Amino acid sequence: MDMETNRAMEVVGIGVPYYDMVINVSKMPGLDGAAGANEAFYQGGGKVATAMAAAARLGRRAGIIAKVGENHRGRFVIEDFRYNGVDTSAVIVDAPGTSSPFCLSLSEEEHKTRIFIGKEGTAGELQPEEIDYSYLGKAKYLHLENGRPASEAAARFAKEHGIVTVMDADNYQEGIVKLLPLLDVFIASEFFYRDMFGELDYEAGCRRLMTAGPSTVIVTLGSRGSVGLTEQDGFFKTESFQVPVRDTTGAGDVFHGAYIVGLLEGMNAPECARFASAVSAIKCTCFGGRTGIPDRKTVAEFLETGVIDDTQAQERLAYYRNNL
Repeated sequence: MDMETNRAMEVVGIGVPYYDMVINVSKMPGLDGAAGANEAFYQGGGKVATAMAAAARLGRRAGIIAKVGENHRGRFVIEDFRYNGVDTSAVIVDAPGTSSPFCLSLSEEEHKTRIFIGKEGTAGELQPEEIDYSYLGKAKYLHLENGRPASEAAARFAKEHGIVTVMDADNYQEGIVKLLPLLDVFIASEFFYRDMFGELDYEAGCRRLMTAGPSTVIVTLGSRGSVGLTEQDGFFKTESFQVPVRDTTGAGDVFHGAYIVGLLEGMNAPECARFASAVSAIKCTCFGGRTGIPDRKTVAEFLETGVIDDTQAQERLAYYRNNL
């Protein structure tokens, strides 16, 4: 464990970090076809992992509890967390020779789509007893992405210690559903929602989810924005921001990290959703899941004027290009 800091984190995430190869093409090739890459570089990935990168970029103290492989993939994952300002003092490096999972993130400009091709690593799964509970106990927010044993243990600990738990329900999992009584903020993708409720009206589905435990339910709808429900704010809809999209990889992950930042800043649910939508939109104007994540000043300027200052994003793009 790297004891690089003793600072208390405002938000701690538990998830599986990935070693991503980011490739962008103008048009996806057909079978037996070929395409030239507009961009190609390596970058850290993963749902909660990238959410923590977003929270850190936006100026909050964000840390990650995870297990990574010992080989070059795991070392790169840790290095990229640090580059993005995420505390890694609670990261566990597995036995020599183990690897972190790999993902090919292939995005296309023509249709604004992306394809993920993953390969699991050999690093073991984070276990409940491997969580640094003293580290987690100092946080205000816990962010999760699955219903695995470590996530359940962390959610129970958070419930007992007054830590607000936020769930990224991207893909439908029974384990996530079972955790609903322990969750405070439940942010589901439209894919999770459809798998669980089919064509049920969004407000009705959100109310069912709230009945199970969370006080806030949000459903993200991609380019169509998001919908949400709380007792205080009622049912609401947030429109998406219109920007020149280059790559939607990581858009949902960044939304989650920005939503938590909104909570830390005292925003209500509709305000958090609008803020998170803006941060996610800015991210989509640059290649990769983390390259275009803005700082707080850039978001404020965008919300006020509609202008995106991409100076820092271009600097990060140059940094990542160099790692190929």
